[in-house]
Amino acid sequence: MRRGRLWRLAFMAMLLSLGACEKGSEAGQPVAEKPKPVPEAVDTEAAETLSRDIWQTGEAQLIDVRAAVEALNHAVGTLLERPNEDHLEAAKLAWLDAHRQFAAALPYIQLGFAPAEIRDQGRKLVLALDSWPVQPGYLDTVPGYSDSGIVNDTAIELTLTNLRRQHRLTANEEASTGFHAMEIMLWGPTGERAAKEFVAVDKGEKPEALAVNRRRQLTRLIGEALAEDADGLVRRWPYAANDLSRHFLALAPVERLQQVRAIHTRVVDEELLRRLPESSESDVESARAADSKLALLAILKTLQASWLPAEGSGLAELLLDRHQVNALEQSFEQLEELLVKMEDPMELAELEKLARARALLERIAGLMAGTTRVPVAEEEMTPVALPSDN
Repeated sequence: MRRGRLWRLAFMAMLLSLGACEKGSEAGQPVAEKPKPVPEAVDTEAAETLSRDIWQTGEAQLIDVRAAVEALNHAVGTLLERPNEDHLEAAKLAWLDAHRQFAAALPYIQLGFAPAEIRDQGRKLVLALDSWPVQPGYLDTVPGYSDSGIVNDTAIELTLTNLRRQHRLTANEEASTGFHAMEIMLWGPTGERAAKEFVAVDKGEKPEALAVNRRRQLTRLIGEALAEDADGLVRRWPYAANDLSRHFLALAPVERLQQVRAIHTRVVDEELLRRLPESSESDVESARAADSKLALLAILKTLQASWLPAEGSGLAELLLDRHQVNALEQSFEQLEELLVKMEDPMELAELEKLARARALLERIAGLMAGTTRVPVAEEEMTPVALPSDN
């Protein structure tokens, strides 16, 4: 089974889950941020219910992330115990599922760490879990450099503590923990990893110093770091934990919705648009796992579920007028349809399609923020009778 088949299987699963459901300033002067519109007459009880539902949905999604990471580590353990191509491909599929689950959780994680006093904690956590792009040669042997990477640097003792110390040590691309570090280990630096590269060797005076054995240990440690970070996040999330939730609950119900709104518009800018290449030259996410579309669609699904849920009231109903609600729904549908049909990897997509996707994302952000107004259709306008001169 090649990478294309892995992608198709994971992409089909993604589609099934998706189916269920003026700038202006004078030169040299700073541009003032537009004030966010304050919703009028938002029902406090409805805001309380929705804000708590969003937080608890985030908890459920993080539990799914932890379970998917556990499944990934189980698959990696099987690969290391009995290295063969079937077990390698099973580990890759588990990686695709785990990273998709994590992408879906990103809006909740950003919400949990929204307060200024803990925002840096959230940034460090996300970088530990999902730092990209990654320099393959920082981890493993690459063509032309047979001694490159941590797998060949025996001066680095392979422990979890040391692995975290090496993460982004001197450059942002030097990732030694997280999903994309694991991706390098499973797909290989050139995307052509063979299962035999995980076969243990017990010959020689110091077999533990051999690259293949260090590769095995490094892969296992990256999985342990993923599990530790995911579990720690789940334990900090519940209301009873009185940790992340206390900041959220300290806000009035309507203020919570405004915070969710601000985070979601930021997610569109910092996560979705960042994952969408601006040209065929862009280096977005991963060329090996072809994961950009899966991650982007997973994040979109989370946003859509909060704003336009299949059942019950959502953020759109409480914060937007009906014309904005309709426009937001159409924009989500159009973007999903466009992305599903877009080439894989997205760097191969037509520039016109990429520009259209970016325009739709920017429209979604404007609608969610409430700064994009939707004109009333002419047929909906009520005629006004002018007073007679008589």
